[in-house]
Amino acid sequence: MKLKYGILIISGLFLFLHFSCTKFGKNVTVKGRVLNPITGEGIAGVEMKMWKNKIFSFSSDVKLVKKVTSDLNGYFEIDKLGLSGYDLKCDVSGDYYPLGWTQDGGTSFTGNFTLDVKKGKVMHADYYAVPYGNYKIIINNVNCQNTTDTIILKRTNKVESFLNIDWILTGCDGYNSSFSKVPMGTIYTHYTVIRNGVSVDYNVDFEVLPNQDNIQTINY
Repeated sequence: MKLKYGILIISGLFLFLHFSCTKFGKNVTVKGRVLNPITGEGIAGVEMKMWKNKIFSFSSDVKLVKKVTSDLNGYFEIDKLGLSGYDLKCDVSGDYYPLGWTQDGGTSFTGNFTLDVKKGKVMHADYYAVPYGNYKIIINNVNCQNTTDTIILKRTNKVESFLNIDWILTGCDGYNSSFSKVPMGTIYTHYTVIRNGVSVDYNVDFEVLPNQDNIQTINY
């Protein structure tokens, strides 16, 4: 009889915990999409990993508790039933420049690489990433006056991967960079040419296309 009551108590406790997790908001669900925000295209085959939140973990080892993969259109859904808090991370491959998470259609995402999963609600969050293109810049002083000729360049782009600082070249010699991986999208180039004390400003937009060589040439 005691064994029977013990089984009933354990079963009742299990049911209580199960329904408590479901009813009182301890279950978590995240729905969203991995996509390129410039083109709106989904990114397939990206792994989402849910980890036990350090704050709620009794161990120094933070454990992977679940993972899913985005479908052909970049959509995913991941859920977990439990009492812990969780973090969700997106494992994009080396072919993409990661931007981070955005929630509920927001645009603030840069640098937000870990999503704090809220208990007791269905979260909607997207992960943004853009593919790389190979990029180089060639600068030619085609109208050199003297060694004091100066060009001051500043470059920015949509995903803020450029440092947005002044780059200064002087003299008649130009510059030919090597190819490097740069996120796709528009590079906004502002440059100032100074000759014999006279300054002239220019603005040029250059489009970096993914998975190919892109050469920006500035002749001044």
